[in-house]
Amino acid sequence: MYQINAAIIGMGFIGKLHYDALRRVPGVRIRTLVVHRPEEIPAIREYYDADIVTDSWQEAVADPAVQVIHNCTPNALHDAVNAAAIAAGKHIYGEKPMSLTTAGAAEILQKAQAAGIAHAINYQYRMNGAVLEMRGRIARGDAGRPLYVSGGYLQESVARKTDYTPRRIPETSPARALLDIGVHWADTAAFVLGAPITRVYARMYTHHPVRVDPATGREIAVHSDDTTAVMVEFADGTPGSALFSKCMLGHKNDLFVTVSGDVREYGWYQERCDWLQIGNRGLGNERVYVDKAAAAPELAPYLPLPAGHAPGWPDALKNALTAFYASLRTESYRKGDVPYATFADGVQGNRFVDACLTSARENRWAEL
Repeated sequence: MYQINAAIIGMGFIGKLHYDALRRVPGVRIRTLVVHRPEEIPAIREYYDADIVTDSWQEAVADPAVQVIHNCTPNALHDAVNAAAIAAGKHIYGEKPMSLTTAGAAEILQKAQAAGIAHAINYQYRMNGAVLEMRGRIARGDAGRPLYVSGGYLQESVARKTDYTPRRIPETSPARALLDIGVHWADTAAFVLGAPITRVYARMYTHHPVRVDPATGREIAVHSDDTTAVMVEFADGTPGSALFSKCMLGHKNDLFVTVSGDVREYGWYQERCDWLQIGNRGLGNERVYVDKAAAAPELAPYLPLPAGHAPGWPDALKNALTAFYASLRTESYRKGDVPYATFADGVQGNRFVDACLTSARENRWAEL
């Protein structure tokens, strides 16, 4: 197995998780770590294993020894880093959003396709072993004809008026719960159903129009959504609905997707991510632990643990990276034959946000 050299640009919360996951992917060497400020270099160099630690993302992109760029930068830098990496011929595993605008995301996708690079966007929830199994069962017809898709993504991080930081609640963003977490539900739901969302009807709510910075007492006017409720229609005609909120006390990271068919219902819950809830008529409902014994054989690489040895949030990211780097070795990315989310899915995420904003503003159904 030949070694692939990677650079992680951005060593904040998500960059550190990329680092941890990459250490579990065979045949990958973390060559470069890029920090935001030069004063961070000594600590990162001491506690993390990499050949180079720098505060210059341009240096990482220009390095001929680096084959893959992990773009874990703040949202405003996504376009610049992705465009530079594509121009340098690097493969990219990027964080969402693809771009601050749908037009920008589409342009990055076009450049990546023209360059022939592998590209991925970190909608990692679809790479949970149980989600992959749910998708397979629905595709085989185990649920029957899908009648409705429901679910949501609920957190509690800004439920109180003083739950303010500039990172949690950017003053300039028109969407927040929708952009931060809603797009994950949209991707996961479309993935398990096997059909993209084509139109939406959304209502957006700002529960605290004025927030208070607990450190300074400063009042901040807020215009983005704390909660978004949305009805959706998928390309196959299946209807659905979801609720996205960062103000639901008791919900830590509660992403859930349910597909109700005319034979049975399948439900997956991120906080209990290693099992599927199966609803039956005339029989007791089932809870299936998804391990190698219960899942399709081709999912074995994504289910390394026996039942009851619960995986967690980092394991979905590790699975996504395992699939991404496997596609580099086999070159299956050239045919688009990959389970992970690509830049095309990233563009779809941008379109979903735009359509929800349009729908909420104009009080109508909006097409993606």
